[in-house]
Amino acid sequence: HALRHKAYEGARGLYGNITPEIDSRLAHELSVIGERGYAPLFLIMQEILDYARQTGVPISSRGSAASSLVAHCLGITSPDPIRLNLYFERFLNPARATPPDIDTDLCSRRRDTVIRHVYDHYGAGRVAMVCTINRFRERSALREVAKAYGLPPAQIKTLVDSLPFRGWGLRAGGPDAPPFAALAAEYGTPLHQRIFADAAALLKLPRHLSIHPGGVVISPGPLSDLAPAHLASKGVVITQFDLDSVERIGLVKMDLLGIRGLTVLGDVAASQPGPEPLALLHSIPAEDDATTALIQHGRTIGCFQIESPGMRATLKEISARTVDDLMAALALYRPGPLTGGLKDAFVRRHLGLEPVQHLHPALAPLLGDTYGVILYQEQVLRIAHELAGLSLADADLLRRAMSHFDPGRQMQTLKENFIAGAERKSGVPPATAERVWELMAAFAGYGFPKAHAASYAQVAWRAAWCKAHFPAEFMAAVLANWGGYYSQRVYLTEARRMGLAIRPPHVNHARREFSVGRWGGERALFMGLDQVRDLTQRTQESILRRRPFASLDDFLSRADPRPREAENLVRAGALEGLGENIPTLLRGLQGGAKRQLALFEAAAPADDDWPLGEKVAAQEEILGTGVIAHPLELVADQLAEAGALTTVGAAGQLGKRVRVAGMRQTWRRTRTVRGDLIYFMTLEDLEGTLDVVIFGDVYRAHRAAFSGPGPYVVEGTLEMDTTQGEPVIRAERVWPVGHSPQAVNK
Repeated sequence: HALRHKAYEGARGLYGNITPEIDSRLAHELSVIGERGYAPLFLIMQEILDYARQTGVPISSRGSAASSLVAHCLGITSPDPIRLNLYFERFLNPARATPPDIDTDLCSRRRDTVIRHVYDHYGAGRVAMVCTINRFRERSALREVAKAYGLPPAQIKTLVDSLPFRGWGLRAGGPDAPPFAALAAEYGTPLHQRIFADAAALLKLPRHLSIHPGGVVISPGPLSDLAPAHLASKGVVITQFDLDSVERIGLVKMDLLGIRGLTVLGDVAASQPGPEPLALLHSIPAEDDATTALIQHGRTIGCFQIESPGMRATLKEISARTVDDLMAALALYRPGPLTGGLKDAFVRRHLGLEPVQHLHPALAPLLGDTYGVILYQEQVLRIAHELAGLSLADADLLRRAMSHFDPGRQMQTLKENFIAGAERKSGVPPATAERVWELMAAFAGYGFPKAHAASYAQVAWRAAWCKAHFPAEFMAAVLANWGGYYSQRVYLTEARRMGLAIRPPHVNHARREFSVGRWGGERALFMGLDQVRDLTQRTQESILRRRPFASLDDFLSRADPRPREAENLVRAGALEGLGENIPTLLRGLQGGAKRQLALFEAAAPADDDWPLGEKVAAQEEILGTGVIAHPLELVADQLAEAGALTTVGAAGQLGKRVRVAGMRQTWRRTRTVRGDLIYFMTLEDLEGTLDVVIFGDVYRAHRAAFSGPGPYVVEGTLEMDTTQGEPVIRAERVWPVGHSPQAVNK
């Protein structure tokens, strides 16, 4: 009764009048929820999320829970399942025994506050985080066994490094080959053979317990009556049963996950005056010209889920304008649609370059919003239900069987029922119905959950709106929370492109983290003091407590930094405006005593200031990144001569030969199954990043080009990394910017 009252109360608040459609849907969902005994789960989730909202913690739904109208009316999810044609059975199918997943994202900084409330409110003896059982894999098993047998660390590292990382190769001889077979053939001593045999015996055995990223369970009585538990290293109680075992004994897991994207939105909201901490986010409109212009042109660096080069290229391709367009982009930019031709067909039809075609007129109202292509998992349910007359429960079983590529008898029976039902209900000839079936089966394996896309599209739209209307606060929040997809340098470059002034951590203006302040009468972004190399917490506190400082001598006498700290602050530009330029200040620091420094400065002539390149190099060294300029901005002419694409421009050239220039952001190497070295580099330019794969022959041919961080020019073929869902360049030539590829020593 309590759940029914709250659901209808919420429906009246959302929709006004309760239409027959809404009433029927609520009655159906409440009936299933009640029969399955899940009413307490919904009420508990509502209470937890109400607490989060009341205390100013940004939240967002994820996964299939957005398919439930009851969850929407209770404020657990935000997308409207009626408008979006989301089916309850995708979330909770009465024909399936598995419990529903109600997954919620929280501000990562405040997540622990919400979880602490769960422990306090429901009782520490009834609440626990779910454990994850970490098991031995090839690298960890080999490392531990070799250590137990007393091999020196250097030899252990050599052995482990010769194993391929997951996702970049299988065992020699295929996935069914014995583990460590290649190593056993290379290292034939009895000791090594024992090591490999024992390591193989450890594979898949439990190694240790860790905390599930977000899983929480609440038991109806003392948890110890149902499951063993223990105190984890973080001081929280966790079950000793993993997720599958917890569900097997009847406990239902709730996911409370922390994401930085919501922390960014919360920080932007908190920067604005008002009694309600999240009022700004709740006021964001569904339509906004400035936000549309931003996403339409792919200017979404820093925006949750839509900032990667490939995603930004997709936004530009489809000329995204609305939340629904973001939803489509999130579903399109995945390995299946990208490599199967679905994305190209969608884009051409979306832009009016190709007519929309349907296998049968009855599909037009079912696939109209995606131009005749199956983009979402829910569309499989809709076709099976509305075209062929299958119940929604059976339609969801069909979707699951297709997505797991289950060719068994159940699938054959469902196919026969589908073909017969399509002819009986919609007049679809059996041959056409079979083609529709094949279309569904082809796309079901990588179809994206529309409910999940809808939830994340709303967060992405809010992020884009904040970026469009509060650019300084938004970029400061992105940088203060250590960004997302890119390095800090990319976000700083984006802030400069937006017209924001960027300043190094100044002793009179900076906080510990990135913040918005004033410089020269204008608003500016200040890097945080905690990013200055070797700057202790003691000195940071002293600076924040005793500022403002009138001069270098005043700073040295009152903040009392150590010599290395003072030098780093001066070299980074943190004392700009407190005296002479950087070289003169450094020369004064080297003079010794503070009292002598003032006399020294008065007598000595000023040195010439550092050029821009030297300042950027010092900031790269001390702050980890150049604040006042990107290294590529210093070689703009050479970049133009190289004829390189930007990372975003290249990301849309799948299967084509591309040339990209940038700085090396990350670098690692591993071995292929044949024992050859393979190298992975992340290349960063002014617009983003792209991953680069460099095989051994290419590396050996261009070894001289890899001596420093760049900038490099990379030429090769753009391919799709199906494990990560992002484009990657298979490098064929690499050379330093400003050189010709022929001039690089081989």
